[in-house]
Amino acid sequence: MNIFHSCERAAELMSQALDEPLDLADQMRLRIHLKMCGNCLEVEKQMGLLRSLTTQLGALALDDDAAPLNVEVR
Repeated sequence: MNIFHSCERAAELMSQALDEPLDLADQMRLRIHLKMCGNCLEVEKQMGLLRSLTTQLGALALDDDAAPLNVEVR
């Protein structure tokens, strides 16, 4: 068993972690990978930001008193 994940496997685990908890072994391997790989760490930060933004947008959509979003499409 390899204790380090490839970037591809790390991305899969980051995505999976958004939907369900990772087991302890995968959590540890992912943390180790992220400590060593700046690119994957940046992807994790971006995924967290996107999740936060989509949660906020979802809350706005559910709020009946919220004004409609004016989005200009070009």
